[in-house]
Amino acid sequence: MFIGDAEQKASGISPASVKGALRFWWRALMWGKILTDEKMDSNAALQALHQQESALFGSSADKGNAATFTLRVDAASVKTEHKTDFPKGGNDPSGYLGLGLWESGSHAKGNFQPHREYISENQTFSVTLKIQPSVSTAQQQTLKDALLAWGLFGGLGSRARRAFGSVAIQSIDNTFFTFSKTTDYFAAVNQLFATYRLESITQPPFTAFGKGSRFAINDKSEKDARTAHATLGMKFKDYRGQPSPLRGSVKRVFGMPYAGGTRLEGEARRASPLLFHVHPIGNQFVGALLFMPAHFHHDTALDRPSYTLARDFLDQLQGSLVA
Repeated sequence: MFIGDAEQKASGISPASVKGALRFWWRALMWGKILTDEKMDSNAALQALHQQESALFGSSADKGNAATFTLRVDAASVKTEHKTDFPKGGNDPSGYLGLGLWESGSHAKGNFQPHREYISENQTFSVTLKIQPSVSTAQQQTLKDALLAWGLFGGLGSRARRAFGSVAIQSIDNTFFTFSKTTDYFAAVNQLFATYRLESITQPPFTAFGKGSRFAINDKSEKDARTAHATLGMKFKDYRGQPSPLRGSVKRVFGMPYAGGTRLEGEARRASPLLFHVHPIGNQFVGALLFMPAHFHHDTALDRPSYTLARDFLDQLQGSLVA
């Protein structure tokens, strides 16, 4: 997990970082429901989403308002060992997914970047939400579902969309989400999809669940999380990198800036619609992918990416797909 202070030192897991992750997943889950409530009026839905998010999570706009819950992180047992030996570089399968994490540049050219420190894997921490009595049962459920989505698909820290810092939830209020089989993992994902992946939501304006969302698990489990991560990295490199026939601007769908296309693609910013994740299954680990297509970019010259190209990468995994 590459998470830390302003000097990029691995300093620990903060409540602010967890709250930020929960905001992301709450928005991703709630967009379809709020758009439906607003009778498919996108502008009204965006306003309603902002209002509901601010009411629940708090806001600094204007005079602001406090969150309706306090969030505490107990990470006392998490060891920050200040290691810098992973990933090893761009030729390493995990390194292919971790641009910006490993050492690059040179002192002579003035562009040297040291290897980022990380918090080692296979550690546990707890998150406690103390919710005010005024929060409705329905609102509480959306918070629980945001926690669950984060723990099924997400992570913390730099390159979390590339499965670094993957977080695997164990339980919420004594309901357990530890899985002994990949089919159990699929079942939990399907249950969340049944509530939030709405067929009427065709193109969200930001990363959110919709009709096009898909999920896949590599059914080849590995003995440890790093091997599972490297397996994902190798598959992605074979599909997108030098071994593949893909060249040029079509590859911007995997995220920008992208140096192999136009000048505009090299300067623009857009996160990938593919969210990589590593999850424990029993005493093994599997790689997983969540595909979340949405409106790609405000610049019309960069819009209309080849989402088919990104979606088809899920077929490279050997597991079944959630349709």
